[in-house]
Amino acid sequence: MSIEPKDWTIERERLKEVAGQIGKQLEGLEDIVRDRRETVVSGRRNFWDDITVNVENEDEEIETAASITQQANVQRQQEIAYRHAFQTLRRLEKLQGSPYFGRIDFTERGGASEAVYVGIQSLTDEESGEIYIYDWRAPISGMFYDYPPGPAEYETPVGPVQGELTLKRQYVIRHGELRQMFDTGLPIGDDVLREMLGQSADDKMKSIVTTIQKEQNEIIRTDRHRILIVQGAAGSGKTSVALQRVAYLLYKYRNVMSSENILLFSPNRLFNDYISTVLPELGEANMRQTTFQDYLAYTLGFEWKLENPYERMELVLGSEENEVWRARTAGMAYKASTDFFGLIRRYLTLLKQEGMLFKTLSIRDKPVIPAERLVERFYGFEPRMSIEYRIEKMRRWLLDELEEKEEAYAKAVYRKMYANPRYLGTEPEMKAESRRKARRAFTPLVEMADRLEFADALGLYKRLFTDRGLIQRLLAEEPGAEAGVAGAPASAGESAGSGAPAEGEREAAKFGGSLPPEWEGICRYTLEALERGEMPYEDATPYVYLQAEVEGMQKYREMRHVLIDEAQDYSPFQYAYIRALFPKAGFTLLGDLNQGIQGEAGLQGYEGIRELLGGDEAKTVRLFKSYRSTRQIVDFTKALLGEGQPVEAFSRDGELPRLIRAQDESALADAVAADVRSLRAEGASVAVLCHTAEESEQAFAALQKRGETDAVLITRETETFVTGTVVLPVYLAKGLEFDAVVVYEAGSLRYGRERERKLLYTACTRALHRLHLYYTAEPSPFLAGVPESLFERQEA
Repeated sequence: MSIEPKDWTIERERLKEVAGQIGKQLEGLEDIVRDRRETVVSGRRNFWDDITVNVENEDEEIETAASITQQANVQRQQEIAYRHAFQTLRRLEKLQGSPYFGRIDFTERGGASEAVYVGIQSLTDEESGEIYIYDWRAPISGMFYDYPPGPAEYETPVGPVQGELTLKRQYVIRHGELRQMFDTGLPIGDDVLREMLGQSADDKMKSIVTTIQKEQNEIIRTDRHRILIVQGAAGSGKTSVALQRVAYLLYKYRNVMSSENILLFSPNRLFNDYISTVLPELGEANMRQTTFQDYLAYTLGFEWKLENPYERMELVLGSEENEVWRARTAGMAYKASTDFFGLIRRYLTLLKQEGMLFKTLSIRDKPVIPAERLVERFYGFEPRMSIEYRIEKMRRWLLDELEEKEEAYAKAVYRKMYANPRYLGTEPEMKAESRRKARRAFTPLVEMADRLEFADALGLYKRLFTDRGLIQRLLAEEPGAEAGVAGAPASAGESAGSGAPAEGEREAAKFGGSLPPEWEGICRYTLEALERGEMPYEDATPYVYLQAEVEGMQKYREMRHVLIDEAQDYSPFQYAYIRALFPKAGFTLLGDLNQGIQGEAGLQGYEGIRELLGGDEAKTVRLFKSYRSTRQIVDFTKALLGEGQPVEAFSRDGELPRLIRAQDESALADAVAADVRSLRAEGASVAVLCHTAEESEQAFAALQKRGETDAVLITRETETFVTGTVVLPVYLAKGLEFDAVVVYEAGSLRYGRERERKLLYTACTRALHRLHLYYTAEPSPFLAGVPESLFERQEA
């Protein structure tokens, strides 16, 4: 829609006025920040000058402590004031180059029309109170994303405000200059979106706040459901939307929530670096970020060699399909399942009645408190009392017992020293030495009791793989009322230690099942690994879950929201455990079942998530449209899937994908190297994606040999994302995007099994503009289902 010249003049004058207001506020803030910084530095330097330290008597000590506390409070308030001014300054600086990107003219029903300019941050005249720019997260700004001109409304704390949008305008402002603007009837103009999507990939994820689509805005602003599940096609903006959602939650609940109360479980540390600038660009501090692997490693400690999930992926992809392979992969699937979760819940119920294992507390192999006595004590409590509460009571009892035994031990040592004529110390010296010896002997036992390590969680877990009768009994029995999903809110009785079932703790009854045919092989592999001090990845979550139920679990009640990216790769068991860790949190899950490369060890659907996360307040939103890749690449990758989740392409055109045949491995490496050079000469970022880490190393070496010395090999230890030419296995590329993707070997030997279909799909959907697939012998059978019209065949 064309815009009149007079409107250009008006808009440029307004932009100039806004720039002047920003400059004026910046000038004042710079002085304030400088003054407050000097005050803080001076306060730290001279902290003790205004305090008289006197500890001659109790009253003087109290007065000195009060003086120190008062001075510390003054210093703390000064630092808070400085940080607030500094953050405001940084927000204003972000507005300078591009203060706003949209405008809506809204006429409230029965009221006057108002021009609402929408930007990343708000801007208000401090003297008149006039709002120059509305924050994109403000309720009124939501209409910019949700409505074309016509009837519209927005929500406020007191109810909806209805009216009419009479104008919707978008701007492209660069370095303070109005470059483009146009009026549109679309939610967000396709021209602006197409321009943004046509840009080259960067080494950091970009904010999408200027191009948020209506369906994405719904996800960002949803706050009525404690569990939000987003199933989104590759390139649909799931992660970007999630980060904008975090910014929105921090804005709306700024008085009760901070970035410290939000946690993201991401796929790997490389991905953490990739998304690290989005929230700061929006004026918010980054939330806490971790990986589930890092959490497990922290929980298990150094005594275990924890398998990395990518090591497990390498085994699944690269190993020969023999009996051991089949047992291992069957074990991965079973231990991730709700069946195994239900089995362990039944086991925990049984342990309340019988079968608990404890360690003997010994000094130099001499029992001090035998395991049998601990078992007797444990089952001497009221039967319905929870395991965790019993263990805590035993901890307190053990500490008292050990204190008495340590005293008796010291006396025995003293008597022995006293009776020994060769010991020439005085009586006080002998008593002191006897106490020291007793302390040295008993300290390990006291620490063991205090850390609840007298319970034999490892023995309990191993018994699941040694006692076939126990397993058959657990499968045959109906779970008791106590068996349920961990992490459900405790009732008053549970918090008092009565063992009464918590509210909602009956979900395990829904989880039945039987043992897989490979059970004997599963048991053999599991026990051998544990004996070597190795913790297979599929055992880590069940083991720490069982251990936590026995010894007590550290729960992170301060967390208010948890995001899980690549949600399809988490097992049902992991979801149950995560729910237990964060009992007060809401959840946003971001996944794509089409990219579920963990096979049966990951999610097959989202139907059971609500039960596993312990709440009825769940909503599922589906994003079908892919914005990352060109229409040609999206159509090609859709055909790869066969039967999968639906995907729609945004109307951005480009080249057809290329399927390129090479005579042998050497010719393939030559062709890939030449292709990479050509793409890089055009300024494209290039990812050479490989089947496994081993193939990545081989491809990297081949490129280096052929002169591509600027290429970077990315491994699971890599923590910093770079653009240029990168070589990496497909599973590490999830969530990333590149101008061009070269699939190094797309032949049937690499992508021939059904479990590898989604891996090939994941590789291809990393491409923004170009997709080239190479192969030597036969192409992947999944390419046979792709119509010839959707790609070009070439010879290397």
